[in-house]
Amino acid sequence: MQPDGDDFLPFRISNLLDDIKPDPLEAPVMQHRLTPLPDFLANGGAMGERVRRHDWSSTPIGAIETWPHSLRTAVSMMLHSKFPTFMVWGPELTAFYNDAYRPMLGTKPEALGRPFREIWSEAWDVMGPIAERALAGEASYFEDLPITLRRKGYPEQTWWTFSYSPVHDENGDVGGVLCIVHETTSKVLSEQRLEFLVRLSDHLRGLNEPSEVITAAQQMLGEHLRVSRVGFGEVEETARYFTTESNWTDGTVAHLTGTYDLAAFGPEIHEALRRGDSLVIRDAAEDPRTNSPDHLATFAALEFSAAMTVSLIKRGRMVAAIYVHNRTPRFWTESEAKLVEDVAERIWDALERARAEIALRASEDRLRLAIDAGRMAVWEHETATDHITASPELNRILGFPADAELDIAEIRTRYYPGDRDRLTAAALSALKKGERFFEAEYRFYRVDGSLRWLLMRAEMLLGPDGFPTRTVGVLLDITDRKEAEEALIEREAELMAALEAGSLAIFDFDHVKGRMNPSARLSELYGYPPDHVLTIADIRARYHPDDVSKIMDKRDREQEDTGFRNFEWTLRLVMPDGAIRWVNGRGEYVRDDKDRIIRSRGVVMDITERKRAEEHQQLLIHELNHRVKNTLATVQSIASQTLRNAGTMGEARSAMEARLFALSRAHDVLTRENWEGAGLLEIVREAMTPYRHERETRIHMEGPDVRLSPRMALAIAMALQELATNAVKYGALSNEAGEVRIAWSVNDAPEKRLHLTWSETNGPAVEIPQRRGFGTRLIERSLAQDLHGKATIDFAPAGVVCTVDAPIT
Repeated sequence: MQPDGDDFLPFRISNLLDDIKPDPLEAPVMQHRLTPLPDFLANGGAMGERVRRHDWSSTPIGAIETWPHSLRTAVSMMLHSKFPTFMVWGPELTAFYNDAYRPMLGTKPEALGRPFREIWSEAWDVMGPIAERALAGEASYFEDLPITLRRKGYPEQTWWTFSYSPVHDENGDVGGVLCIVHETTSKVLSEQRLEFLVRLSDHLRGLNEPSEVITAAQQMLGEHLRVSRVGFGEVEETARYFTTESNWTDGTVAHLTGTYDLAAFGPEIHEALRRGDSLVIRDAAEDPRTNSPDHLATFAALEFSAAMTVSLIKRGRMVAAIYVHNRTPRFWTESEAKLVEDVAERIWDALERARAEIALRASEDRLRLAIDAGRMAVWEHETATDHITASPELNRILGFPADAELDIAEIRTRYYPGDRDRLTAAALSALKKGERFFEAEYRFYRVDGSLRWLLMRAEMLLGPDGFPTRTVGVLLDITDRKEAEEALIEREAELMAALEAGSLAIFDFDHVKGRMNPSARLSELYGYPPDHVLTIADIRARYHPDDVSKIMDKRDREQEDTGFRNFEWTLRLVMPDGAIRWVNGRGEYVRDDKDRIIRSRGVVMDITERKRAEEHQQLLIHELNHRVKNTLATVQSIASQTLRNAGTMGEARSAMEARLFALSRAHDVLTRENWEGAGLLEIVREAMTPYRHERETRIHMEGPDVRLSPRMALAIAMALQELATNAVKYGALSNEAGEVRIAWSVNDAPEKRLHLTWSETNGPAVEIPQRRGFGTRLIERSLAQDLHGKATIDFAPAGVVCTVDAPIT
């Protein structure tokens, strides 16, 4: 495709110059108008500055100050173009180019100001004639033109789309050539690679034998790349020995077959192949990986200097490799390396398909043997006549006499309700998928009335309209198997119910594959959805941070001990909501003949409630110890104070018993409340019970039922006991008319406080005691200290008044 140059450029530079040529009569005016000239190199990028600094006086172009306007305009247009642009000027075709064109030169030396032929000497046989035609005034355009270049130090096949346009000077003559260029090497190579891969895939698709696949692919790749040898082989499990049964050559080198030790090529190359890295050697004599005498001798024996090897990694290991050899050094391109990688994958896919088909054919052969050995019934049904023919075994399976002719209408009446629809649905589903085979399980009533499970496998032979004209298949009685499956399902359900009841979950971890067998209960136990398939990472993500090192150290010690089989551990899990769950695991390690662990299995149990009970029990023990010590301290104090202040042993015994009974009644109230506290109303009632009579209303209580802590409840109870004892002996309860009023209230301030008042009326006149007894000191000192508040006793003549003010705890 070569359109006219004037069509390619928006305008001709010569036309622009014609427009600005001054008329001789107007020369002074035009000279004033064009002076000073604008900087045509301004904003020309890096190349603009290089043009400015270049010594043009040493070139045929001459100093830059002498350049004609046509050259300046052309250079300015080229420099300001964002498209790769190259220009030559003058009889020597001196070179100019812009920033976008610079990368296309590769590693070539500086090209600015040099002759065009000298820059691209290796391609002058192609470029020269095109440039000559442009100098003659003929524009040209080429699309995807192949050109061999040496811009990277070696011959490189490249492709280009470009236009050569003549540039006219002030006289209308062609002063230079403008080339607008675009490299299409990547595009062309990609198209060629894809076209080859399509042809390869189409060809391999029709091959059924693995050897045919390998032979065809080797030949097609070798001819396409024009190399000396191509081979494909597989690698055994250790990824060291490579076996190739055949290879393709161009006739210049020998065929290589057999098994080869990849380690012979050196550890660096061997390890790279095992990792799946492609090996590219352009020249074995120059490559530091291969230029040792031993390696060069190996390559010489194999008759190649350049090679590419691509290893295939499947399921985590090297399984095969493809190699491409060339007798002479060759600079492989990235596109060629990518092509070899793609071909390796397609060969493997085709091999997998061919082997699968071979396995399928072998399976079909085994199926035929199984039909004969397994007493399967073979049958055939004609769609047009609705007639069935079968082996005698079908009569036995269906329960008909051996010599009876089968009536298909009667057979259809013996299907279990709905199961014939299941057969029809299986056949229709296969047809919709474009398949001819289907199978289905269904139930059938035999002639004797027994219900049997049957398995049908069938192939539909289709007519031109796509519907079955004939169906052939086999029938097998699978009743025993179904009953066994149902029994197994029932047993599994019972087991799962038992596990669920015991908060147990089964785990089974494959150490070789690094995979946990699915368990819905285990997933739930670790805080995941039931359908989530757990991984070791999922499980460890739930470990409590404080338990991680402990459980990991324990596991490592157990696994290193080859005699260790059974294990048990207990740890905490942190659930997604932040809750703590305790679990206990018990199981066993399964080891191979070399004592390597290949499996661990067992059960995990949620023991959170048990742990909470143990913690609560421990708490109760500590609380009991604390309370016993406090009670003993209280009894000790009561005994000490009572004995010290009693006049006689009888008085001491009486006072001691009364106070211990008061302490006991307060303990009864707290025990009924599990020692979590007690209501003030109940404490007051219990304390005053010994002094109340059902016919008297001498003791009055009023106030809200405030909840008190055990310590506060005991202190109040003991104080009320002392006050009541004093009232009975000397106060309002010592005569028939006296009364006692116990009133309390709670304020609404942020710190709630209890205000309690004991007041006596209508008793004997009160005299201030000469000395403070144990009861008074108990109230004013001990009570105030225990309550962190105040307690005062006023011995007023009208009756004793005791006031308590303390924070509620």
